[in-house]
Amino acid sequence: MKNQNDRVTLVRDLLPREDVIKAIERTGGKNIPLVFHKWWGVGLEDKYEPELSEMASKYPDDMFAVFYTAPGNDKSTLPNPAYRWGYRDDYSDVARHSIGEMYELLPNWAEFDLLLADFPDPNESGNFDSVIAALPDAGDRYKLGCWWMLFHERFWTIRGMENLMLDYYDNMDRLKVLGQSLLEYYKVIVNRFAELGFDGIFTSDDLGHQSGPLMSPATFKELYLPLYREFISYVHSKGMHVFLHSCGDNTELMDFFAEAGLDVLHPIQTGCMDEAYIASEYGDKMSFLVGVDVQHLLPEGSVDEVRAGIRRLIDAFYRSEGGLLLAAGNGIMPDTPLGNIEAMLEEVSLYKYTNPGDS
Repeated sequence: MKNQNDRVTLVRDLLPREDVIKAIERTGGKNIPLVFHKWWGVGLEDKYEPELSEMASKYPDDMFAVFYTAPGNDKSTLPNPAYRWGYRDDYSDVARHSIGEMYELLPNWAEFDLLLADFPDPNESGNFDSVIAALPDAGDRYKLGCWWMLFHERFWTIRGMENLMLDYYDNMDRLKVLGQSLLEYYKVIVNRFAELGFDGIFTSDDLGHQSGPLMSPATFKELYLPLYREFISYVHSKGMHVFLHSCGDNTELMDFFAEAGLDVLHPIQTGCMDEAYIASEYGDKMSFLVGVDVQHLLPEGSVDEVRAGIRRLIDAFYRSEGGLLLAAGNGIMPDTPLGNIEAMLEEVSLYKYTNPGDS
């Protein structure tokens, strides 16, 4: 067996970068790449360390994923205080949202020009230091450059969700301007990952609730589809793939994702989306970073149920030409038994690797 980073003997070989690309592009990659399968939710490490790290180190990370230091919301994440999405020095008199954890960064559209004039600098000194420092760990693996929050999620962090729902009807033109400003910012971030030799971009927009999208398909088509199309086209022009995380039921948006040219969608949330339908209808249009259910299967199932559930999930999406990658659906919760986590890691690592002809 090969060693990952020359430290730990893995349960199977790392997949070569070329095999990961084949899986993403559906050009003959029979093996299933793994990334974000060791996605630890808040409190999990506190409960299980050091056993968790020792156990998980045996299972391969076929892709190298790293986040740049994105701007803060109302406070900077770097020494420069202007490196944040807000524009005020003091938000104490502004309403909070997201269970009181975040300020409405743009409480009044009358101050829109102030926000645009104080946009963070994508070339901010130090925001790629952690990426550069981590690059030696990448080895020859596929490299995935990451940040959270693309368009919809960034809109609601700036405006608050309730305001945003009204803006879809009352301030669509302003949202389009804000979207273009975000897009120009992201293009620079994409350039910087490309210059460092990255193969893909992973970002997020939680567009769905449990039974449908958070906006009408007509709203998505008017506002988000042009932004997605231009963003994805730009990433492709730099020779990279686009991975999108979007929780909830995105079934009504799938045609738009395909039209925009999305390469990989995560997680196809269990209980929200019909996995067999998505695999059948869209498996020739995009690939899937399928997420193992962290809401019910992992915390509530027995070890045997976890193994069986993951095998059913893999069988639903597996194609010999590729198109399937595997991850956790979201952060694995601390009420998940450690034995279930190991069963999950073993199944996603070995099931089709050792039995590629199984169905």
